[in-house]
Parts: sequence; structure tokens; C-alpha cells
Amino acid sequence: MIAKRFFYLFILSLALISCESPRSHYVRVFKSIDLEVNHNSQAHNILNGICSHFGPRLAGCEKAIQSEEYSSLLFRSYGYDQVFFQPFSFTQWIRGSASLEIDSAGVFRPVPCLALAYTPSARINGRIVDVGNGLIEDYSGLNVSGKIVLVYLGLLPGTPAGVKNMSRACKLSFAIAQGAAGCIAINQEPGDLPVTGSASFDGQIIKIPAVSISYNRGMQLKEQLKTRSRMARITTNHTSRPVTARNVVARLKGNRFPDETIVIGAHLDSWDISPGALDNASGVASVLDIARLFKSLNLQPARTIDFVLFMAEEQGHYGSESYIEEARHQNRLDGIRYMFNHDMTVSTYGFNLMCRYESDELFQEMGLLMQKADTSYANSLAHFTYLGSDHAVFIFEGIPTFTPLNRYEPTHTYHTTGDGPDHITSGMLESNVKLSAMMLYVLADAETLPANRFTPEQVRQYLIDNNLQEELVISGAWIWD
Repeated sequence: MIAKRFFYLFILSLALISCESPRSHYVRVFKSIDLEVNHNSQAHNILNGICSHFGPRLAGCEKAIQSEEYSSLLFRSYGYDQVFFQPFSFTQWIRGSASLEIDSAGVFRPVPCLALAYTPSARINGRIVDVGNGLIEDYSGLNVSGKIVLVYLGLLPGTPAGVKNMSRACKLSFAIAQGAAGCIAINQEPGDLPVTGSASFDGQIIKIPAVSISYNRGMQLKEQLKTRSRMARITTNHTSRPVTARNVVARLKGNRFPDETIVIGAHLDSWDISPGALDNASGVASVLDIARLFKSLNLQPARTIDFVLFMAEEQGHYGSESYIEEARHQNRLDGIRYMFNHDMTVSTYGFNLMCRYESDELFQEMGLLMQKADTSYANSLAHFTYLGSDHAVFIFEGIPTFTPLNRYEPTHTYHTTGDGPDHITSGMLESNVKLSAMMLYVLADAETLPANRFTPEQVRQYLIDNNLQEELVISGAWIWD
């Protein structure tokens, strides 16, 4: 009799599970994710380990290679059977020395600076000309031929509404086209740290030396130039070489739609001047910890998930381009439904859907359920499109992309020597891990998804509608006309 009663209870429990509504199912999974992250997250340990063991990870260097191996071992330790590398080659820029001297009362005095990547070896003297934001309209009426231009990397206070900022590479291309002999770039983030980053569109050495100075020194120099002319000396010494780097991929096979894939990625490389804690050990630690919890909770989604750590994002999105080409070669490209990019991802409160409005309803509805598990989630959605990270390569292929919305302004040490782990807490990472894992599970498990891959003509119109055509034309990446 007792055995019969247990049998009926077992059958009843199976019936209840099979009848569980999708909403109830997601709430249950979300609560499991919340508990797992709160009690067992490894994200902060991973971030500290990456920063302390490997430090700066310029793609192609020895420390970067070691971080590739380390990441693959972590994926395997979580229980992933399909873990593999995707090797590719590119031109690595190698930082040497850079100095900037500016005359003060007839005496040249050194100013702390950093070279922008793909700057050549050079030694120049010239008068400094302030060109404001460094956009093409800022050169109107100015003769900068043979001179050193002073360029603000953001948009200055007082810039007219509607003016769109452009990448540092675009601003360097304007300076070169106007005949400038060199460039001093001002970090847009307040403080006393100069900033680095690529000044090249194609991974080739640019024509003029370019160095950056801190916001504080740059704004002081701008004020000085209002009352007197200043001269500068720039001396740089850098090299480049062909190298090989590798993406690290861990694949979780879907159980109902295995030919459809959700890509969640972060770039593993950093610049050579710091451990790159915010940019981008934060994203790497998040993706690794999300991969860990999927195995720990035995989550078995309908679609395949590719957890990807891209290399050489900083020097030109080479890793994401390699991933796309491999997917194309394997006839997997049409099956990629979403790309979820993690670049500087801490303190998450929502998602940026990059003007793929057809996804709004799903994200908003699931956000309400996510709030039941994590009441701190704001369920915010944004729609702004930019091309400065690995998701750009997927946008060009028409694949819907999105990113977390993050609050990191108080610790915005991006591309500076100050980008260490000191300012990143476990809570900052865990908010991103839990909320991103919840949304990843929805996309990987939903019966249907709202967004589809754009056709080439739709991609063209999307880029025009989001005011990206001009920048792509300048960079030589506009292929539609």
C-alpha cells in the first residue's frame, strides 16, 4: 500500500512538472541562478586571478597565450567537453618609448603621456593648434599643416546638440588628411591619467605620431593656448610584427534546436599598460562564471550556447572576425540568433538592445520575472548602437546583438595604467553574472525568438539609421555602396 502511494505521488509530480507554465519555469530557474550566484560565484576570484597571474595581456604576447590556456582549463573544469581554440594571425603593435615636451617660458618641460597604438617611430617639433573635438568641421578656417594638433577624445562641454562623436582613429585620420605633423590627444575622463587605444583602422602603422595626456593637463593646456602660442616635441619609438592569437570557445549543445546558437562573448586581451581589470577581465570573469553556473545547475537549454573569449579586440576585433569566418566555413552563421557581448560589464541594471526593437517585449516581460528573483534589477532597456567592441562584427552580419547596461563611471580607468582590480568588488560582478545568466537562459531556451538575421540591405539601412555610415566610410569599412 505504501509503495503504491509513493508510485502515485511520483506520477503526480511528473505530471505537475510537465504542466509547469513557461513563466513558472523561468521564475524557478531565475531563483536558482540567484541563489547559485549569491552563494557560489567565482567571478571575483577569476578576475583577481587573471589580473595577478597574467597582468597585461596584449594579444599575441606570452601572458596572453597563458591566459588562453588558463581559460580553456577553467571551461573543462566546469564540465565542458567541447572546448577548443580558434587561432588567427594579425599585426601586433609593440610599445616602445614615447615622450612629450612642451615649452614653458622658452624651456621645454616633459609632460606625462602615452602613445596611441599603431603610432610610428618619429621625432617631431611643431606649434600646437587646438582643434577642439577634432572632428572634420573643427578644422574649418585652421591651417594645421606641419603643426601638432590638440584633440579632445570625447565631446567638449558646450558642443552643439546633435554632434556625433567619432573614434580616435577617425579623429587621427582627419588630422592626417589636414596635414598635421603629430597629435596630442586629451583623455575625456577627468583625472591625471593619459589613455591609450588604437589609432589605426586596419592594424597598420599610421603616418604621424600620436600621444595622449590626461584630462587635467589637457584642459590646462587648452586654457594656456587661448593667450599664447606653445611649441611641442614628440618622440616615439615603436615596432610591429606578425603574431598568432587564439579565441577560446566552450560549446553547450542545445537539446531541441542544436543548430541554433546564442553567442555570449568577452574579449580576453587587454592593453599592455595594466592588468585590464575593468577592460576586460570583468567581462571574461562574467562569461566564465555564467558558464560555470550553467553546469552547476545542470541547465540544459534548447539552443546551443557558445561561450567565447575573443582575442585581439583591442588591436582590431580580429578574434571576433575569426569566429565569424569559422562559423561561415562550417555553415553555422545562419543559425546564430543573438550575440551577447560583455565588455566592461559590472553593476548591471538593464540591457542595451542596439535598436533591435522587436526584442523589447520579450526582454521587458522576462525582466519582470527576473525582478521576482532579484528585486534590485531595474528592468531598463536602451537602444544605442556603437561599433567599438566585438559585437560590431556580428552587426555587420545582420545578427541581433545586445549588451548589459552597466554603472562603472566611478571606476572608469579604461585604457589607463590605473585599470587594476582594486575598485571592482564581488557585488559589482555578481549583479552582471546573475542577470546576464537569466537572460541568456531565456534566449537559449525560448520556443521562439523575436529577432531574426538582417539581410545585407537591412544591415545597410540599419547602419544609416543609426548614424554609423560616415564613420564606416571614413574607415574604409563601408561596403554597401
